[in-house]
Amino acid sequence: MKNPQPTRHSSADHVVLIGGGSTNALTAVRLAERGFRVTILEKAKIGNGSSSRSAAGIRAQFSVEETVVGMQYSEWWYTQFHQILQTPSERRQPVIQQNGYLFLYEDPEQAVPAWKPGIRSAVSHAWQQAQANVAMQHKVGLPVEILTPLEVNASWPHLEPDRLVGATWCPTDGFLFPQMIYMEGFRRAQELGADLMQDTEVIGATLRGGRIIALETTKGPIEADWFVNGTNAWAPRLSRRIGGMPLPISPLKRYHYFLKPDRPIMSQEEWRRLPMTIYGVGAGRGAHSRPDNELLMLAWAHETNPEPDFSDEDQDRIDPPFNHSNGIDNYGYAILEQMMDFAPRLSEVGGLMATSSGFYGTTPDANPLIGIDSNQGNLVHAAGFSGHGLMHAPITSFLVEAIIAGDIEDGRQVRLPLPFAMHTIDLSAFDPARTFLPSKKEALVL
Repeated sequence: MKNPQPTRHSSADHVVLIGGGSTNALTAVRLAERGFRVTILEKAKIGNGSSSRSAAGIRAQFSVEETVVGMQYSEWWYTQFHQILQTPSERRQPVIQQNGYLFLYEDPEQAVPAWKPGIRSAVSHAWQQAQANVAMQHKVGLPVEILTPLEVNASWPHLEPDRLVGATWCPTDGFLFPQMIYMEGFRRAQELGADLMQDTEVIGATLRGGRIIALETTKGPIEADWFVNGTNAWAPRLSRRIGGMPLPISPLKRYHYFLKPDRPIMSQEEWRRLPMTIYGVGAGRGAHSRPDNELLMLAWAHETNPEPDFSDEDQDRIDPPFNHSNGIDNYGYAILEQMMDFAPRLSEVGGLMATSSGFYGTTPDANPLIGIDSNQGNLVHAAGFSGHGLMHAPITSFLVEAIIAGDIEDGRQVRLPLPFAMHTIDLSAFDPARTFLPSKKEALVL
């Protein structure tokens, strides 16, 4: 079923944003600046979901051109964060730290025995694909570099060059500070007249003629002209509850670990400037780390079953096989074993001292759903970010604004503002009703 085509609406329209995370915080600011009447509904408190539990990486090294362009915009936008949101000087704290993202690729002949030709072929293909991605990324202006193993070791001596065939490195990538983003976003939205309603859960909807007339909430009905589902891992259950389409989003549990060094292997400044490092790409790889003040944050997407009915409390549930305190037989130590192949001194620099967790809202191709619902013509979905919601928030909020305000060219193209006005984004790449192609699947890396 084709999505209804959006029409240009009056800026006096009332928009209800459902979900109190970073995406809706920034969307609320944009819509309020355009003169829309904005209400935000959060069933608990702002930051209740994934925004406050994010590893907070931000990168533009993706394989889909629309995402690369959008993430360049997001990285630029975060560098302008306080100016755009007019943050009072006494509240201004860092929002983005551009330490870069470093993807390490293995030499198949060094890393894989000859009796595993299938794995060798996959490792070789991953490097070929990375080089093709860099060519595309250069075309749209991303300052990404291909590094030789010796260049990697020269810049980061703790990384062993012997098993590498090369790496890709983008210095404008990095990581974010989530609480500052959603706290200041909602502050600015309220300054502009937005109404933030916390402890307000959506429990149903009044529907008429393919549109939502009003939401039923725990604080009574709320009528509006547009509704935005920005609940990410909760998005499928919310969509069902308010008459929307089935959403192909699987809530997957993910864990982060924190390593505390007990001896220095580099200067404090070198430690704090370490990039987000991905230790191999492809099947059986993808463990990654980044500095978190004096600690090192570690993560690695693992095979797990979706939990479509998870509770809010389940976000912080640490299952025994994933608890760092569960001896050496836990997932945190499996990550350290992965790191050992690439950075033995770093993997042995200290011990694990904490585990945290949350849920990814994951789609079949690991790209988000941003667009109008197939059933209800005034319902917009902005969810399914597959672990990338925080980094996507500036571009997502821009696209949601374009959909609601009618700023769309040729039915599906959205032109970015300065300094990216030479670029357009094709909304069909994120259509909630799209066909999911395996060739378009993004790697599940933070």
